[in-house]
Amino acid sequence: MGLLEKAGQMQDGGASKPAKKSKVAKAKPAKAKPVAKKSLRRAKKVSDDLDDFEVAPRVAKTLPDEYEISKKPARFARSLVDFIVSYGWAAPIVGINLYGSNFDGTYFIIGGALLLIFNVIAMPIMTNRTVGNYASLTKYVTHKGAAPFFLHQTFKALTVLFLSMGAFMILSAGIGTTAGVNTVNLGIGFGILLLPISDWIIAKVRHETKQGLWDSMFFAYMVSHTRSDDAEATGFFGKLESSGDWLKDKGWLGDEKSED
Repeated sequence: MGLLEKAGQMQDGGASKPAKKSKVAKAKPAKAKPVAKKSLRRAKKVSDDLDDFEVAPRVAKTLPDEYEISKKPARFARSLVDFIVSYGWAAPIVGINLYGSNFDGTYFIIGGALLLIFNVIAMPIMTNRTVGNYASLTKYVTHKGAAPFFLHQTFKALTVLFLSMGAFMILSAGIGTTAGVNTVNLGIGFGILLLPISDWIIAKVRHETKQGLWDSMFFAYMVSHTRSDDAEATGFFGKLESSGDWLKDKGWLGDEKSED
C-alpha cells in the first residue's frame, strides 16, 4: 500500500504542474538610423553661411553723368592725328620703294616703330592718353570714371596694322595663280581682318555710345576733356594740350552745342 500511495502522489504532482507557455517571436520595430552629427553640423554651417551672404547690387556699366560723349569731329581728329603720328612715317618709305629706288629705309623703319610704340604703349601707360587724345581734347574713361587698362588704347591703335597684315596675308595666298591657293595664309589673313571688321560692326550697332569692339571689351567711353584754367602749358604734354585748344578755337573739334 505504501508503494501504491507514493506512486499516486507522484502522478498527481506531475499533473498539477502547469504546461509551459510557448514563446511566440514578436517582430521588433526597426530602429531609426541616427543622423550623423558631422553631417548635421555641415548642413547647419551651410545654412548659416547662406543666411549671412549678402548679394551685392549689380552696378550698371554705363557712362557716369559727369562725362559727355565726345563729338564726331573730335573723334575724327583723334583718329587722324594718331594715324599721322603712328603710321605717317611709312608713307614716304612705301612711295620710294614703289618708285623703284634702292633707298635703304632701315633706320627710318626703326625710328617709325619706336614712335609707334611710344604713342600706343608708352603714352597710355604714362598718361592714359595718346597724342591724338591730347590734340582732340578727348580721353577714355570706364563706367567707374577711371581710365581703362592701357592695352585698350594699344589695341585700338593697331587697327591700321591689322588691316595691312590681313591684306598682305590674303594677297600672299596666291589666289588666281596656277600654283594653287595657300589656305593657311588665306585663313590667317581673314582671321586678322575679322578684328577690324568686328570693331566696325559693333560700333555701328552701338552707335549711341559710339563703342567699338575694344571699347566694349574694356567698358571704355571716349569723352570730352576740358583742361582746367590753371593748367600749365609747359613741357611736352603741356604743348600737346595747347594744340588741342588751338584746334578747338579753329572749330575743328565741333560745336559744343551740336549733337555729333
